[in-house]
Amino acid sequence: MLPALIAGAGDRAALRFLEYFTVNIRNRNTRAAYARAAADFLQWCEGQGIDALGRVQPVHLAAYTEAPFDINGTEGKTE
Repeated sequence: MLPALIAGAGDRAALRFLEYFTVNIRNRNTRAAYARAAADFLQWCEGQGIDALGRVQPVHLAAYTEAPFDINGTEGKTE
């Protein structure tokens, strides 16, 4: 299943997303980990009100990587 932001970006974006993970990353475990990380980031974007793939900017990735996450991977304090 594709992340909503990818699916909403059209067939070409969906195909490119799938191709990236199936063609460029040969190791199955690495591919699964990267796909999970991408899906988590895109879900976070949706939670921030970003409603289209074209609106995702580098600053969003920076904010995501700096956000504190709890043990379940959701935003919040880990204390």
